[in-house]
Amino acid sequence: MNRLFVLYLLSVLAFGLSSSGAHAIDHSNLDEGRPLRVEDPYPIAYRELALEAGVGFSINRRSNDSFLSSLDLLYGAYPNLQVGIGTSLSTEPDNEQAKFGDIELEALYNFNQETLRIPALGVKLEFAVPSGVDSPGTSAKIKGLMTKSYGRLSTHINAGYQYLNGDRDGKRDNRLEFILGASYPVGAPQYTRLTIIGDVFTDLSVQRDDSSVVGTEFGFRYQLTQRTVWDAG
Repeated sequence: MNRLFVLYLLSVLAFGLSSSGAHAIDHSNLDEGRPLRVEDPYPIAYRELALEAGVGFSINRRSNDSFLSSLDLLYGAYPNLQVGIGTSLSTEPDNEQAKFGDIELEALYNFNQETLRIPALGVKLEFAVPSGVDSPGTSAKIKGLMTKSYGRLSTHINAGYQYLNGDRDGKRDNRLEFILGASYPVGAPQYTRLTIIGDVFTDLSVQRDDSSVVGTEFGFRYQLTQRTVWDAG
């Protein structure tokens, strides 16, 4: 099994906007790619609007290095339901042309709040519209999310199934992914602005002949203001 080593730095500012102004951005909530793969089943608050913008640099052992940026808009459409839309932009040092990614739509639903015995559970649906440069085609993903806390330490399990448009040579029709992560709020409960995050992940490669991808990630989320969160990983 080949291992993929990638250095990926991501900085994110998330601005929350609501009609009442009563809600603050919760820096302890985990969103996919903010900054790691692992996420929790908690959506943003009802009628909350959040803009997430990220930049990063990826150093790959078997492919070209690239500069990455992403932009996502999230909205609390109903209680326990979050919807979103986003896209990405990438450039390579030896290629001046920027490549826009596909338009991605998502919906996250939280089934329950965590109790002493029952973990928090949620489901996330993602759909990619083939609109970017060198688009791989339409894809859809369903992901189960679970979070269970032990004291201040929260553990997270994500398991996903992705349907791929495997009409290109050597491409898979579908793939599985599994992520195990943990997060810890530093300074809780008196003063908590910093949350440390880590995860391990494995997923099938897009190419049939390639081995599964296995990796580990570390990062943090820091609350700058009531409405702004910065993270890196």
